[in-house]
Amino acid sequence: MPHVERAGRSIHHTLDGQGPGVVLVPGLGSGARLFGTLPRRFTRAGFTCAVMDPVGLPPSGPATAPWTFADAAADLLAIAATLPRPVSLVGTSLGGKVALTAAAMAPGAVDRLVMLCSSAVQTARSQRIYRWFELLCTETPPMLLGELTAPFLFGATFLAERGTMVDDIVRSTKPSPESLVLMREQCAALRTFDGSAMATGCHVPTLCLGGAEDTLTLPAEVEASARLFPRAQHHCLPRAGHSLLLESAEAFDRVAAFLRHPAD
Repeated sequence: MPHVERAGRSIHHTLDGQGPGVVLVPGLGSGARLFGTLPRRFTRAGFTCAVMDPVGLPPSGPATAPWTFADAAADLLAIAATLPRPVSLVGTSLGGKVALTAAAMAPGAVDRLVMLCSSAVQTARSQRIYRWFELLCTETPPMLLGELTAPFLFGATFLAERGTMVDDIVRSTKPSPESLVLMREQCAALRTFDGSAMATGCHVPTLCLGGAEDTLTLPAEVEASARLFPRAQHHCLPRAGHSLLLESAEAFDRVAAFLRHPAD
């Protein structure tokens, strides 16, 4: 699998397909495995799809400093630079904030931005959510992480209708020591993150998607973020929670359509 080197950092990513470039950016404590077979859907839809593994999470190289949005965004841009134009960044949750940071850092290197269940704004409630995640990865047994997060990572509809799949996901949630360190450092970075100014100054065509059943990043927070972007589309999808691309077929269809024909 390919690696790119940047400032002494080795960033691993998967890569497949032909066509315009898409980089999928994972959420809190996660790497390429978060997206499962989703990259294949993008390749079948006619895109060159890459998925990054954050530095500090094998098979990427070890981290030599605490995780920051600036470093993660620069790593993301290093991957994006290897893909055919136009290049789109598709980030979920924390990954959406990383993608926004990258678009703000190098607007000429990014052609489209997609933020999935991700907010640019900081609220008192989001601060509590970040603290909750920090306690989960520092004060609870790692083997319980799947059980404790499942009621919030998925919407009520998915939990009711796809219970067997949720059980499988819970059983397979076995965080490594590296992922727990990454999650703790990302939680610390989240506490000081406010992307409002970046969103206001971002003129890249942007799609903000929220889930009506999302209890981690509230639909209202996604909508408030979308209003900041000069060139944003916003949709709130019914019967879907925080794991939007897993829970909603409509989410993938909207993302693929936007990547082909962004709003002006």
